[in-house]
Amino acid sequence: MELRWLASFVVVAEELHFARAADRLHLAPSALSAQIRALEAHLGVRLIDRGRRARPALTGAGRLFLPEAERTLAQVSRAEAVGRRAGRGELGHAEIAYVASAAFSGIVTGILASSASGGDLTVGVRELETPAQLEALAAGDIDVGFLRWRPAYPPGVTATVLLTEEVVLAVPEAGPAAAHESVPAAALREERFVAPYFDEEYGCRDQILQVSEHGGFTPEIAPPVRDYIAALTLVGGGRGVALVPDSLRRVRIPGVAYRQLADVRPTTRLVGAYRKGETSPAVRGVIRRLREAAALAVTVS
Repeated sequence: MELRWLASFVVVAEELHFARAADRLHLAPSALSAQIRALEAHLGVRLIDRGRRARPALTGAGRLFLPEAERTLAQVSRAEAVGRRAGRGELGHAEIAYVASAAFSGIVTGILASSASGGDLTVGVRELETPAQLEALAAGDIDVGFLRWRPAYPPGVTATVLLTEEVVLAVPEAGPAAAHESVPAAALREERFVAPYFDEEYGCRDQILQVSEHGGFTPEIAPPVRDYIAALTLVGGGRGVALVPDSLRRVRIPGVAYRQLADVRPTTRLVGAYRKGETSPAVRGVIRRLREAAALAVTVS
């Protein structure tokens, strides 16, 4: 049974006049009659009584068949709408991960908000450190990651820079470094540096070495912590200083003060990472918003 037969039958049932129904359907009356006859032959029952003198009328079978035909056409229309919306990325699901520091930049929430507008996209979010995100992307466990820049990514994964931030110094409010409006690198000679995952090859390690080299000393490093929030907690407890992205100034932890560095300006980059050749329309929609945000990327200092 063809959908066009159902559509033609419904219009004839509404008009009860073959010529008017043919005009609505942009068909010749003979072609419309042929479609109705084909539908009746397929079902093995007469649906329309074509009296020679009276107007066409629905038979008993036709009256029973009409609401079912209408429901079928309505369901087909809904299915087409869902398919088109899914193809535009307005429907579906995406799994997203982010490093804790990215949440304070406003980039992640902005992309999520723009992805949600005008659609029914569902999103799962979780916090993951950068190395775990890269593994999860490569394995297909997440679809998009917001993480700190790396010079290389796993095969099949690419990244777009979203934000370049100045790195600032988090110090204990009662410590000597807090007395400076901006802190010279040499003034950190006696300080202990707290950093997340210092055993990583990139990121915090490079920034600490850049500052210590500029200040002419070998840095003392505390045992690594899980993330920047843990580092700030130790700083607030007077256990050291930390180099953090500028956006973490929004985090108000008792005992922590933020200062710029006076004579060296390390930076850190927040990137959006995703798989190359992504096929999911929903995920592609998030990636499209991510690229739009990247086109407006700024340096925050």
